Amino acid sequence: MIYDILDIFKKQYEKSGDELILGNYHLKDGLYFILNEKNSTTKKYIKSSKKQSSKFLHFFSDEDENSAMQESYEWFKKRDYYSNILGTAKAFDAPKKSIHNNNYLSLFMKIEEFLKVDFKHIKNRFFKRVVSFNDFKTKEEKKNLETFCSYISKYSRKKDIVLKLRYLEKHFETIKDSIGEHNPKEYIRLFFDESLENYKQESEIYLALKIYNKNEYSIEVDEEILGLSNDNMGLNSKKPFLEHKSRRLLAPFMITRKSAFMSKLFFDWLALQPYKTDLLEQIFIHRYSNNGLAIISDFDHIPLKNYKLKKIYVQNHLLAKYKGNLLEDYEIEELWQLENIVDEKLYNNQLKHNYLRDDLKVSNYVSKNLHSLIFETRYAMVNYFKKLDDREFYYVIKKYTNEFIMEHIRQNRHIKAIEALNLKLSLKQHKGEEIMNIKNIQIVMLEKIDSSNYDALKAEEFFYISGQVIKYLLNQSKSGKKDSDMLEPFLRAKSVKKLKDEIKFTFFRYKHEIDLNHIRFNNAMSLITAYEGEGTVDSDALLIGLLSRNIFYTKKGESENE
Repeated sequence: MIYDILDIFKKQYEKSGDELILGNYHLKDGLYFILNEKNSTTKKYIKSSKKQSSKFLHFFSDEDENSAMQESYEWFKKRDYYSNILGTAKAFDAPKKSIHNNNYLSLFMKIEEFLKVDFKHIKNRFFKRVVSFNDFKTKEEKKNLETFCSYISKYSRKKDIVLKLRYLEKHFETIKDSIGEHNPKEYIRLFFDESLENYKQESEIYLALKIYNKNEYSIEVDEEILGLSNDNMGLNSKKPFLEHKSRRLLAPFMITRKSAFMSKLFFDWLALQPYKTDLLEQIFIHRYSNNGLAIISDFDHIPLKNYKLKKIYVQNHLLAKYKGNLLEDYEIEELWQLENIVDEKLYNNQLKHNYLRDDLKVSNYVSKNLHSLIFETRYAMVNYFKKLDDREFYYVIKKYTNEFIMEHIRQNRHIKAIEALNLKLSLKQHKGEEIMNIKNIQIVMLEKIDSSNYDALKAEEFFYISGQVIKYLLNQSKSGKKDSDMLEPFLRAKSVKKLKDEIKFTFFRYKHEIDLNHIRFNNAMSLITAYEGEGTVDSDALLIGLLSRNIFYTKKGESENE
């Protein structure tokens, strides 16, 4: 269960306390006021932010547009965190749900609601309810409030509520007038100048009442209330399928109030974390945000995090050059290195920041084909790179890498296609599989076409020389743009017959550009035409022929490494 994660989170929380959460907490854009009924002062602050170079810059200033001190920001930030409700459905003024604070020391409303609200609503639907909490009458609610009875009934607290209510009522219109033309969709947040401890105390009363998903599912066991979690769980009339219909207790599981509090802290912390999947030791977590709330969609225990790999040698099997130099071989020793390489060479750097993103859309960076490939393969990548389970990884490499290569070709990323094929061949070799000896087959095929040797071709020789011929034929095009569209018919060919037909068609299209005495090419075409093999296309061998150095441009006796 998800609540197994809490044991690990709890250890971190016990070390750092609420600072673990507050360290990443930011105030939302809007208006902030400090109210002091004792000396009758009201001070206004403005929080704004703007995106710059993919990052958000936060600005906090007073009403005269003077940058506020960090101390003021921290004062608001802490009280803001302790004053938030758990969701609009748990607002004190439901069903209107316009008041979004949880204690009488603060008042949170959207500016558009604040400007039109009748103060009687604030007085009757909020302040009167938190004076004694007498509206909360169910057995479970009364049990949850038992701990706070003596505090709630204190004369000093009730007097303080009345004083603050009167002050707010007296200055309500003045505060409205000070809003000006501020964005009505943002919030206005009013805070009375009280200690942080007072805010915490009032917050705990609210949480005691609202911490569970629905109090109607709560039960008392051995003088303790058990309830349905409010985190990562929804159980209402719209989701009856979550109920256990065959049991007397319909809720799928119950937790103690102590566990519910710790769960609330954990999900508060999780919602504020950067997009990572390794936020806790020995735990994989994937979560998404729903209106600022963290929802866990997948998690797993990782008992032993061993990121060290048996050394993988990635060779330039195609003997390809880039800017006149042979592509360098390299080694991979750590899992994060392999993840980066796979992301770069196959996914064109679109994998890691799109792990399990359901809102990924086709864009200038993610084509329709790449979009489909990400959705088809990402779970295997998550399982390996995040959960250390490689059972699907090598299957995906074998089955889908050629699709990534073809996508690189379609997008005119020729060098990426070569690097992807080199990676695939190296990974197959790493797993002990036999791969084509490209240098050897180049030598064999050169001997055949130079000496007019018409012995029947082996299958891999046929597909290799077919790739070489295709590339040479397309290079004869006088079109200024030799893009991937010209390769598409060959990439789509599934059978030997279809591939031969496409080569024949392309030959007749460009034969006027080819010297009649081009012995190598003529012999290669004869070998392809005479090939009697059937079946499906060996896309590995065909791509090797397409992407490796073209033998029709090498001089007789020239080394393939030159």
